[in-house]
Formats: sequence, structure tokens, C-alpha cells
Amino acid sequence: MTVDAHVSRLFGRDSLYMILWAVQLGCAALLTPVLTRFLGTGEFGTVAAANTVMQVLFVVGGFGLQTAIQRAYAQPGGPAGARRIVTLAIVLALAVTGLALGTVAGWARPLGLTGELPALRLAIAWAGLSAITNASLGLLRSQDRLAAFALVSLVQSAMAEAASLGLVAAVRPTAENFLLGQLLLQAVAVALGLALARPRRPRRTDAPLLRGALGYALPLVPAVLGMLVLSTADRLLIQAALGPDAVARYQVAYNVASGPILLLGVLNTAWMPRFFALAEHGERTAVLAASRDLLYRLLVPLVAGVAIGAPFVLRVWAPPSYRPEDLYWVFSLIVVAAVPFAAQLALHRALVAAGHTGVVAAAVCVAAVANLLLTWALIPPLGLAGAALATVVAYGLLYLGLRRGAATTAPVPAPPRRLRALIAASVTIGLAAAAVPDTPLFLAVRGALVLGTVIWFFRVLTGVRRPSGAVTPGAASGVVVSGVPGSRAVCACAAPDACACRAGS
Repeated sequence: MTVDAHVSRLFGRDSLYMILWAVQLGCAALLTPVLTRFLGTGEFGTVAAANTVMQVLFVVGGFGLQTAIQRAYAQPGGPAGARRIVTLAIVLALAVTGLALGTVAGWARPLGLTGELPALRLAIAWAGLSAITNASLGLLRSQDRLAAFALVSLVQSAMAEAASLGLVAAVRPTAENFLLGQLLLQAVAVALGLALARPRRPRRTDAPLLRGALGYALPLVPAVLGMLVLSTADRLLIQAALGPDAVARYQVAYNVASGPILLLGVLNTAWMPRFFALAEHGERTAVLAASRDLLYRLLVPLVAGVAIGAPFVLRVWAPPSYRPEDLYWVFSLIVVAAVPFAAQLALHRALVAAGHTGVVAAAVCVAAVANLLLTWALIPPLGLAGAALATVVAYGLLYLGLRRGAATTAPVPAPPRRLRALIAASVTIGLAAAAVPDTPLFLAVRGALVLGTVIWFFRVLTGVRRPSGAVTPGAASGVVVSGVPGSRAVCACAAPDACACRAGS
């Protein structure tokens, strides 16, 4: 299969899984403007803090085994082994959940959440059930069972959000009722996921398989925790420095502005089984470079358009009490953070597919520590914008760390110069948009520019459906030269395991 064909499949059927994962994020984002009108800033801040705790425990309880399940499935004789790893994931998730529930009163105190123990207990149980569901979804994705995957995903996202909103609206507008709705529907998703994935009981002879899965996956736990620090820990620092009202305002801006980052994250999750299946290093490198360049081309109009549209989005997402007009800089900074985030994801895919999870963990942990220090230092002089700026810098540091780690173990050619210039221009436009006044004239200009970026984005996206790369078989040598649409990456393969790739300019 040519590089063109692989990229088309990444943006074809594989993207359907991205859409289903994105639905879960989209439901949360779409619920925000409704929820902020039911809950006061204090209750909404409690939801944000409990959600942060949930995400941390979800990662710890998952032990990175979803990725190990998908990696095992792609190996010879992998389907049965992957189902046994699902069982291991269930046992470990339940153990972590029980430990967290038993010790919650102790660790809630230093977080300043001793008054929110009922909400925290609901969040802990929600995290444990989510970790189990995630393992089953990983197996269903590898099996390419789209209908089953869709059913479980929609129950734990759209239906869960509807249940939470129903409890908040019909019973009482509290953080506990919101979290209870999430917990109840997550339990339904667990039952469905396990019934469809059908995990197997491990045998004694499976001990090497399970040890190997844990050895591969465990470095992903600090890696994902580090990513959570990069994406969520600023809320806790804002809570300590500025209070729950500031957390609520920051969360409203972050929920929408981080849309490109969240979509890139779920796309990475949806794509990983495809990269695991690319056994030849040269082929994998070519597809990594081509898919990254195409994502960059999509990011150029996306970053500029979302940042320019900040006044329209924030006024819909937040009531006047949240002072949305003071959140433009926060919004723009989080939007442009998608650029270094996309850059590091390409290297992350290369390293994880090659089995170098320890390199990923080290780079992420360094960037996470830098993010904490920068957020702590920048909030006093810059307020909420300081936390957003720290996020941008931390993602840049993560990219540099992964690039250094991948230089010898899993190198990926750099994007072409013209594409790098376009990305720099979109970042500049995105930041400049925060300084433009929102007078009627400028709002009209903003609206026209947003429409233009939407058209640009879909023109790039629809171009993926029309592969134009030339595939020329070599005469006696069997050389295949493949150009990727929208990319200047070119690979020549004299044999399946002997490919040379370069990125043009």
C-alpha cells in the first residue's frame, strides 16, 4: 500500500473513530453554556475541580493499558492476548478506585477540597468505571467494530451529559447531581463495553504477556499524567491563587479554545492502531511525516479562524457575569497552543509505535514540571493569561524534548519551509486577533474572515479524498516513489524494509 493510500485511510474510516471520540468532548463543550446558567460559579468551579481529579485517577487506574491492548492486538496471535489484557485492566482499575476512595479524606485536604468530599467520591467512582470502559473501547477500536464502539461511546458521552443536565435541572442545581448523572451512565457504558469486548480470563502461561504489557504501558502513565498536568493543573493553581470564580471563567474559555488540541488528541488515539500495524520502519516514517504535514495544513485555517471568532464564541458560551470580553487573550493563547501540540504528537506517535515509551514519559514529565513552575510564576503578573501562556511554552518544550529523543530512535523528517511559514502566519494572526477591538465594524470583518477560514479548511479536508500522488513502480529494482497530496514528503523504497524518506521545501 502506498503512502497516499495509508493517509487516505487515516483521514477516511479511521477518522470516524475520531468523530466518535470527539462527540464525547463536544457534548461536554456544548453543555457548558447551559450548565453555567444552571450552576453558580462556585458549583461550576467544584465540577471543574472534581473533573480534574477524575481525569488524574482515570489515567492512574488505566495504567496505560489501552495502548498496550492495541499494540498486542496488532501482533501475531494478538486478539486473544488483547482480551486477556482487558481483564488485567479491569482488576487494576478496581484496585486503584478502592484505594482512592479509602484515602480521599487525607489527600483532599492539601488540595483545598475537604468541603467537597461527596463530589470527590462520585468523581473517583466515575474515574474507575471510565478506565474500564476505555480498555474495552481500545479493543473494539482494534477490532474495527464501529457500531459497537459508537454505542459505548455515545452512552458515556451524549447520554451521560443528558442525564447530568436532567438531574441538575429537575432535582437540584448542584455539582453532586451533575457528577451522579455521569456516574450512572458510565456504569451502563461499562456493562455494554464488557459485553461487547468479552475479556478473557488470563492463564498462568499468560504471565509473560501481562508483564510485557505492563512493562510497555507503565511509562505511559507518567506520560499521560504529565499531559494532564499540562492541560488541567493550571485550574488547581488558579483556584489557590484567585479562587473558584476565576477557575470557572478560565474553564469556560479553555473549554472552547482547546477544541483543536482535544481533536488532535482524539485523532492520535484513533490513529494508533494503524501505526502499530505498519511494521516496516520506512513505511511508518513516511506515513507519519505525510499525516503530520496534512494536519498542519488543516491547522493553519483552523487556528486563525477559531482565534478570530473568539468574541462570537465566548458570548454564546458564557453569560455576562463571566466577563467574556476580558478572556480574549486567554482564548487566543490556548488556541495557538494547538501548533506545538500537533508538532509533539507526530513525534509521540513515532516513539510509541517503535516501543520507546520511556523516552515519551521523560520528555512529558520535564514539560509538566516546567508548566507548573511557569504557571505559578506568571499568574501573579498576568492573571489568567499567564496560565494560558505557560501552557503554550510547555507544549513547545515538550516538542523540543521529544525531537531530541526521537533524533536517533525514531526520526521523522521536518515539514517543508513553506508549510512552516504558513503555520507561523496563523499563530501571528491568532495572537493579533486578541488585540482587535470588538466594535461593530471589526465584528463584521471578523465574521467574514471566519467564513473564509471555514471554506479554506474544508477545501484542504476534501482534498484528502482525491489522492494525487504519483505511484511509479521501478523497472527491475522494484522501487516505488510516492508523493503525498498536500505534502512535500517523498519516499523511495527498494524493498519493504528499505525506504529512504525526505521532506522537500
